Amino acid sequence: MISKSFLVSVIVVLLSACTGPQTLYDWGQYEQTLFIHYHDPALKEQALKEYIAFIEQGGTQEHPIAPGLYAEAGTFMLEQGDIESAVKFYQMEHDAWPESRPMLSVLIENLEGQIDG
Repeated sequence: MISKSFLVSVIVVLLSACTGPQTLYDWGQYEQTLFIHYHDPALKEQALKEYIAFIEQGGTQEHPIAPGLYAEAGTFMLEQGDIESAVKFYQMEHDAWPESRPMLSVLIENLEGQIDG
């Protein structure tokens, strides 16, 4: 006969499997936006608006915006020719993630030179 502790353990494992994945960072709809951006030009503008709105609202203390997402928004803006918005998002990435500072400092400086020049 199955022991009660074994049965309880099985139930706990099964119930914990129902909670869904927990992530350290807030990714929003990043994967869908990236797919649409490169594969569905008709929906690209709307997907980009939603992505930028997500980035501008920011994450939470418990789940900050994932590394690279601010920079991705900056790249989307740069592709559209909006250098000032690109610099803004690159600066947000620079401020949020110290690991990215060496590369982004140079990128921001070069883009600001284009704005001023």
